[in-house]
Amino acid sequence: MSRQKDDWYPTPSEAVHALLSNERFEPVIWEPAAGDGALAECCEKAGYKVVATDLNDYGYCQFGVDFLMEHRRRVDHLITNPPYKLAEQFITHAIHLGCTKHAWLLRLSFLEGIQRYWRLFSMNPPAKVYVFSRRLTIWRGDEEVTGSGTTAYAWFVWEADYCDDPVVRWLT
Repeated sequence: MSRQKDDWYPTPSEAVHALLSNERFEPVIWEPAAGDGALAECCEKAGYKVVATDLNDYGYCQFGVDFLMEHRRRVDHLITNPPYKLAEQFITHAIHLGCTKHAWLLRLSFLEGIQRYWRLFSMNPPAKVYVFSRRLTIWRGDEEVTGSGTTAYAWFVWEADYCDDPVVRWLT
């Protein structure tokens, strides 16, 4: 199976509910890779106002917005399922923009790699990593969802000025 051209993999609602059951965010959050709105709509149903943007037009939000080219943060808190191939750049950019809290749905294997450790984790560790004990099913945005997940995912949560080892928790 080939990857979707721009890494559009809509976020399962159970993943968003798991995050919001364990973390509190400011009333307005930014979703910079909103796609078709799967994640943003879950946040709105939970009572958050969402500033939703995306580079591509999936029929949901303000499109044509390249998060990596943004010069100012739109709000202080951010939640997203970023294009995996750009995840490290997205996180680094959120830190550079001064986002005070940001959560990223990523493969658990994102923790691996000595180069990533030195470029990102050694200077800016996440405060928490929420590991899904049951694997998520995440399919390309242009496919019908079938079967069950085979990849381990986690929410990685950064908080401004956090500089200790991350706390690891399981989502059951």
